[in-house]
This record gives sequence, structure tokens and C-alpha cells, in this order.
Amino acid sequence: MMRFKDYSYTPQGTPESLAAQDYIKITAVGTVEDFVEGVTYLGEPGNTPYPRVYLVVKVDRILKGANENGVLDDGRLFVDLDRGPISAADGRTPLISMADFRKAAPVGTRVALFLTDPPEVPGKVGVVEASSAPRVRTLSPHPQGLIFEGGGGLVSGLVESDELPADWRDIRTVDELATRMTA
Repeated sequence: MMRFKDYSYTPQGTPESLAAQDYIKITAVGTVEDFVEGVTYLGEPGNTPYPRVYLVVKVDRILKGANENGVLDDGRLFVDLDRGPISAADGRTPLISMADFRKAAPVGTRVALFLTDPPEVPGKVGVVEASSAPRVRTLSPHPQGLIFEGGGGLVSGLVESDELPADWRDIRTVDELATRMTA
């Protein structure tokens, strides 16, 4: 459900190699607590809306970036995600509902995160619903960096799971991934 766009990136062969990249600020494991509606950025051309949604994760362990300032709120990370396509009818209503996000990764789902700075909004000119922004700095997942536990193994959130290198697909649980990362 979150795989509605293509990414241009160089796949990393292992979770360890992705975590080692300088652009990865935080690597963590935790549990989905909720999805909350985020801000909508306005960009060019013509005040194009870029709505955001925040995946709220209760962190169990930070594997990289424990000293990263201003990203945790009471042990929670706010993961900045693209809300998806916009309705052509009014040019601003997201086509993916909050209920769709919650159904895709229900409360209690285990998750592994490889987070970097959020993407730039093209020609950002403003923000709608600024009050929706969390009190902490948000980060966004690398295309390989949003991994849910489910269906008998790990499931990639942003790219098709079969696009992950074989070493990723061999890992069965978030705990197994975390153990590998700390070995």
C-alpha cells in the first residue's frame, strides 16, 4: 500500500552495509504505535500539495544514531512518509486514507528503520496544517529502510520485497535483523 512510487537508489546488499552509509542517521527497531496525519507542504508549480503522514514507532532499540539530537519524543520516532497521490477532482485530497495506512501496518507490528533526512519539497513555498508537525525532528526511511515483520518473514514497506538483495530476504524477524546488526 505504501509502494506507490519508484525510487532511484543503489541497493545495499546487507542491512549492515545500509546502516554504515553516512546518510543513514538512525537505525532502530520497534513497534508500530500509529499513523498520524502530517503537514502538507506547498511547492511549485502552482502550490502543488505534498501531504505527509507520520508513522509513530515506539523504539525498542536504537542500533545507530543514539546521540542524534531532537528525534525522540518519549521513546518514539516520527517517521515522515509521503501520503501518496492526490485526487484529480479537487487537487488536494489524498487518495490513501489514514485507515489504509493503519490497515497496512497495524498497531503492534514490529518494524526496522533505516532513517535519513526527509526529501526536499520541490520549490517549497509554504505549509498547510503546520500544527500537525510533531515536536521533534522527523526522519524518512531509505527505500530499503522500512521493514515490517509479517506474513512469515520481513516485508519491505517502500519497495517490492523481491527487489531486496537475497541477504535481506533471508532474515525472518526484526529481532534477527537487530541481532545481526549488533554482532
